[in-house]
Amino acid sequence: MVVNDPSIEQEPESGERQANVPAVVPRVVSEVRRADERLVSLVQERPVATLCAVAAVGYLIGRVVTRLG
Repeated sequence: MVVNDPSIEQEPESGERQANVPAVVPRVVSEVRRADERLVSLVQERPVATLCAVAAVGYLIGRVVTRLG
């Protein structure tokens, strides 16, 4: 069933999508920088706990991968 409702937003043209990309890039870059700063501060504050968490995640990923193969 196809509904022709003008209130439904139409997909933007490919040119419009490309025009929106530069507006999003600075926001993404700032979010990545903020996440990096939080990660660095966490590692500096609790290095042993961070190491244990990373080792546990690595172990779990290894177990999952070996079960799949």
